[in-house]
Amino acid sequence: METFKIILLTVAVCVQVTPQESTGGPPIQIPKPNISQNSTHKVLYSTETVTLHCEVSIRASELQYDWYKDSVHLETDHQSSISVTNGGSYECKAKNGSSESEKSDSYTITLQDLPEPQVQSDWTEAFPGEKVSLQCVIPGSETWTYMWFKGSETISSDETSIKDNTLTLSVKSNDGGPYMCQAKLKDRTVETAKSKAHSLTVHGSEPTVVLKQDPSYLEIYTGEQVKLTCSIEQNTSKWEYKWQKDSVEVNSQTYTISNATLDRNGEYTCTISRRGMTFAKSTKLNIREPPRPELSIDSQWKSFYPNEKVILKCSMNSNEWGYEWFRNGAQLSGDKEISFPGNTLSIRSAKASHSGQYSCRGKHRKRTPVTTGQTEALQLHVHDNTPKPHIRKYQWFDFFYTGENIQLGCNMTGDGWKYDWYKDSKPLTSHPNHTINSASLSDTGAYHCKAKRGDFPVDSESLQVRVEARPPAVLSLETELSDIMSGNILTLRCNVSDGKQWSYAWFENEKQLNGSSDMYKVTATEETIKSEFKCKGIRTERPLYSALSEGFTANNIILKRKILLAISGCVICCIVFLIIGCLVLRLTRKPEKKETVQDDLFFSMADSKNRKLRGPNVPTNIVIPEISDIVGTFLVPKSLCLWTVTIKHENITCVCVCVCVCVCVCVAW
Repeated sequence: METFKIILLTVAVCVQVTPQESTGGPPIQIPKPNISQNSTHKVLYSTETVTLHCEVSIRASELQYDWYKDSVHLETDHQSSISVTNGGSYECKAKNGSSESEKSDSYTITLQDLPEPQVQSDWTEAFPGEKVSLQCVIPGSETWTYMWFKGSETISSDETSIKDNTLTLSVKSNDGGPYMCQAKLKDRTVETAKSKAHSLTVHGSEPTVVLKQDPSYLEIYTGEQVKLTCSIEQNTSKWEYKWQKDSVEVNSQTYTISNATLDRNGEYTCTISRRGMTFAKSTKLNIREPPRPELSIDSQWKSFYPNEKVILKCSMNSNEWGYEWFRNGAQLSGDKEISFPGNTLSIRSAKASHSGQYSCRGKHRKRTPVTTGQTEALQLHVHDNTPKPHIRKYQWFDFFYTGENIQLGCNMTGDGWKYDWYKDSKPLTSHPNHTINSASLSDTGAYHCKAKRGDFPVDSESLQVRVEARPPAVLSLETELSDIMSGNILTLRCNVSDGKQWSYAWFENEKQLNGSSDMYKVTATEETIKSEFKCKGIRTERPLYSALSEGFTANNIILKRKILLAISGCVICCIVFLIIGCLVLRLTRKPEKKETVQDDLFFSMADSKNRKLRGPNVPTNIVIPEISDIVGTFLVPKSLCLWTVTIKHENITCVCVCVCVCVCVCVAW
């Protein structure tokens, strides 16, 4: 299309030139034109229109002008001036008839895009009462006038302070929102677009000061590092911070104490300020020494024996502490014998080399730099060897009699021992002393004790204890003629046949009676014939007394004696009559040859068992029948002389009188 225009223009020129040539007039010399513009502004913007002038140094009213942009012919009215709205390289030439000038020098028009205004401010937020400045900034040196907008509404200078490109707000609670600006050039048709929105947040209340402590423990231990930080709860900036304690001031948001000491205890105040506003808040820092642990032995004793278990305890009122242990000032480490379970030091099997001064200190598990001071040293002593418990008898007799009290003692050097007693490996009691009350024969044996504290036992040597029976006391009934004749008297005899000198004690129904003789006479009454009598020997040297005799009860012995006495009276009468009868017979019969008889009367208990009587003039064929509570009467040969015999065997007594006829009376006691 552009080519077609050029062809048409060439044809038109040819048509115009032909008539001139036909006239035969002389050609005109046209000088080289110059291009000028009507604007004096250094910077032209794309929204502006620029007028270019093609100027020729001669005056010719019939000159026509051709314009070129970037060497391309422009379709114009061939006027000397054109209005352009696009930048580029422009040229022109003048012509008249067949005469034309050469092209002018190229004239470059530069049209810049409109600058984009920008709202600049250090503040995106504010509190009511603060002053906030917004600036509308456009690059370049042009003189612009500015308009301000909040949202879609224009801000009037009557409501706020607008000076040059600065908008200053005395912030109110409703001033929050997007702010934009727009600029235009005076006396020119140049006006920028609106800037991007700058958002301003207005807080509803005054700022909230937040103080933080790191670490946030309620108590800071000496030697720890602690930081105090001051901040605003709202998302704000540009604050100035100042920490103050007493007369010390630190202009920083964070106050750091690298090594806490007790003199840093106290109240710390943070002051914040911005744009004439000031706020302050205080916090208290509590610094103290770490707690000191307590060292103790987990037992009531402080001296130990080899192979005994030892436990030391380092105590603090918290589970947040670990512990370090020291012996004679040097830190200990675990080995086969020493371990550190929990808050204790455990020596599995003590040795003399473990003796020394022990101390401990706490080390915080989480706050690793924190350690306590060492405790006072505790002296631990471990003996070179282990003695055996000392076992003893409180009565050093070779043997004991039944009924005596035996007291055995066991003792071990040191505190905290518990004792167990054993007899022939059979456990007895758990006490330092073992007492055998009223010893019996079964108490004879080997005794030993075991001393034990904790899990550590020590056995004593064995001690032999021998118990012998007391000498027996025998109680017997003495039968005397006077007792039989009296009828109501019993004579009791007590005898201890061990060859020692004894006195005797008598008992009726377990009640001791007066008297210390070996004989005791009992008068028969309704009570005494039913009572049980016992006796025992007594003396001033061991054994102090014998065993108690078996009991004796009179029962119906008195009655039997009375019966015996009555029968004996009858027998005596019969004997008298028999004697008289025998004398009569002897005087009236013939003499006979006398038989040889034994001269001595002799009676043995063995014969009594064979029920035979022997004595002078006693025939060998006389046999005593079974002894019973009856009177036996026997007929004898006429040649038998008068004789009497008394038989005693165990609890049976027999009295026999023989004169021609033998009469025997036997009583069982």
